[in-house]
Amino acid sequence: MLKRVLTAMMVVMSGAALGACAQKSAYEAAVEDREPVYCYQSLAGVVCHEKPNFRDERRIVNYFGPAPKRYERPAQPPAQKLFAPEPVNYWAKDPEPLPRAQPQGDLADRPWIPGAPNHDAASAQRIASEREILAGTRLVNGDINTPGTEAFLSSIVAPK
Repeated sequence: MLKRVLTAMMVVMSGAALGACAQKSAYEAAVEDREPVYCYQSLAGVVCHEKPNFRDERRIVNYFGPAPKRYERPAQPPAQKLFAPEPVNYWAKDPEPLPRAQPQGDLADRPWIPGAPNHDAASAQRIASEREILAGTRLVNGDINTPGTEAFLSSIVAPK
């Protein structure tokens, strides 16, 4: 007896489930007779097509015409065979930077520091202003030498 009741319930429930799948929503019934247009969200905006684009089904915005689920899905493309490129016995590499010794008090290549042998006030001012423009900030007031700046400059000058 219990087996018959369960079998009858299964038949009724499976019929109801299949009937629910075949039903159309009110929106589907209202737009089914219109010209088919299926619109999807893209990065640039909304893009519309005449047929459903199944690979973009998660990005659908709206549609007119038959529901996209009423169309037959296209067959899946065959899986691509992946392969590694052939090995080569060479490579391109940028040269490593060469380490250079830190300057030891020679101011010949630093004309912007007062007291350097080739110090030129005009070029020092030009170099400082260019650095300020590139940095977008003014780090040190060029008119005033602070005691810290004086101490630093005197420490890098080699004793004579």
